[in-house]
Amino acid sequence: MPLIAQFQISLILLGLAALSHSIFIPPTLTGSLPIGVVSYELNNTSMNPVRDLMVSIYYPSSEELCKNTTLAPDFSPVFATWADGWFAVPNGSDATMVQRAYNSPPIDNSHYPVLFFSPGYGNSRLLYNGAAQDIASNGYIVVSMDHPNDTDFTVYPDGRTASYVEDDTESLEFYAPFMLKRASDVIFILDHLEENAHKTIPGLKTPFNTSKVGVLGHSLGGATASQVMANDTRFIAGINMDGSVPPPAETYNLTSPFLMLASAGHGIYEGDPSWTTFWESLAGWKHALRVNQTMHHHYSDNVFLLQELRPDGYPANEGFLNGTYMFELESAYVVNFFDLWFKGGTGELFEGPSAKWPEVIFDG
Repeated sequence: MPLIAQFQISLILLGLAALSHSIFIPPTLTGSLPIGVVSYELNNTSMNPVRDLMVSIYYPSSEELCKNTTLAPDFSPVFATWADGWFAVPNGSDATMVQRAYNSPPIDNSHYPVLFFSPGYGNSRLLYNGAAQDIASNGYIVVSMDHPNDTDFTVYPDGRTASYVEDDTESLEFYAPFMLKRASDVIFILDHLEENAHKTIPGLKTPFNTSKVGVLGHSLGGATASQVMANDTRFIAGINMDGSVPPPAETYNLTSPFLMLASAGHGIYEGDPSWTTFWESLAGWKHALRVNQTMHHHYSDNVFLLQELRPDGYPANEGFLNGTYMFELESAYVVNFFDLWFKGGTGELFEGPSAKWPEVIFDG
């Protein structure tokens, strides 16, 4: 049999094998708490025209409260079909992904700090489900959202879908209006939860603490985090994961704690003038860390999904960190940062290089 035919048959067999069992995302949780997830539609009426958001909330629960619920699928059937095409994997692949989060169990209490997560430009919130679960399992309530008009594909509860064709070729200034609208979305969701969290989270009896919350995001979502902090003082600590910062956010002199996490080749003094400007404008506690053997999408679930669903083992076979390890590394630094500012933690990972995480380089 010709070699190319053998290779094609091998790919088919490997693809079929991947469809025969569930794959958990993340493989394990780094925190000790069982978690639940709820998702719902919310109209941002502070904007004209109104922006139709999809929101997911991950929250700590307990083994007892979760015993009558089931683990949530990573994607809805419609989104999973779309994702198969987007990732170029065999049909049915993404439908095998199962979260570690339970579907709508009661929350165990409401004293956990609240964090808001904004995804990358064009990216669905669902492509960060693994990372959000892992952070929540360490004792946080994590709120993620799809931003209308810049998310590749959104599925609403009534079956409607919305598509967007992203353009990554424009100048940085082109993305500023998207960032400003995203900031409005995040602040609107916070306002909504101040009054309505008990209507969306099963078993919630006392309000969230919304007077002091955190914000983080990937790519344009990371820039959005800084914009949100500039617009609303309730957001007291933030993280930008590898996102260039369009003006005007880069001109703000934030005094609240801010962490910048970069992929390899993207540092505060390496290849991105917006990061240099933003870094030098920060007036409070700050650190800038770069993670070797990574690319931009290591801060999303995409690397893990490709690792599990593509037969060729990409991207780990190209010398990049695998997605499982990246979940653990990312959670370690994100949780250590927010523990410092919300739970009286020591912030030991920011004292210098770590033997446990040798890929992490301190740029500032």
